[in-house]
Amino acid sequence: MKTLRFALAAALAAASPFAFVAGPSRADAPGPGEACTVLHATTQDANGRTMWCNPTMTGAHTLVWQYGGPA
Repeated sequence: MKTLRFALAAALAAASPFAFVAGPSRADAPGPGEACTVLHATTQDANGRTMWCNPTMTGAHTLVWQYGGPA
């Protein structure tokens, strides 16, 4: 019985980082002007074109998805 409890505890400990850290994935591709969080990150839009995460040129200079490469 003690071995079974240990095995169960080990399995839970091994699986818990995946259950709590991995959030839900985004199902749809971002569009230009949508917010992003990592400067100079890249992704592809729904048509397969590369987009970069850059600060806006006006306003609060927040990070948004844009075409045209890193700024």
